[in-house]
Amino acid sequence: MTLKTLPPRKFLRPGQYYAVKRAAMVETLVGSCVAVCLYNSKAGFGAMNHFLRARPRRSSVTDTGQYGVTATRHIVRAMLRIDDDPRHFRASVFGGAAVLKSGGAEGGIGEANVEVARQVLREAGIRIVREEVGGTRGRRIKFNTTTGEIDCRFAGDIPRKRRDA
Repeated sequence: MTLKTLPPRKFLRPGQYYAVKRAAMVETLVGSCVAVCLYNSKAGFGAMNHFLRARPRRSSVTDTGQYGVTATRHIVRAMLRIDDDPRHFRASVFGGAAVLKSGGAEGGIGEANVEVARQVLREAGIRIVREEVGGTRGRRIKFNTTTGEIDCRFAGDIPRKRRDA
């Protein structure tokens, strides 16, 4: 019996991104944050980011990973350096939930994050093939960079044991 070799795992924390031409299973957990997965359907490689806010408040901010406009442009540029035809790429967008129960700005943060991801991908000519955005619950994403398969589940979807009284 032969065992299937699993790709190495990489967990992204907020503000991180990962672009790779070799096999990897990239995972993250988002709430109001957004994760963009890019997959090259012709050559079988991909990238993912996990950003917290749509745009920096000041133009002098240089933390690429924290902001959707810079983090998404970064992974798009990284992928286009390997294959410069945007038609070979497919994008998926996850997150943007209003996870806090307050009536404050949390919902607006998620919506702005989703919109900036859409805008950057549209500007790059990359088609979005899947979106699971909004709502009030976080999502756990697992992305296989070789096959393009993505498993997205709501965070906390583990059945609880019933206690009998």
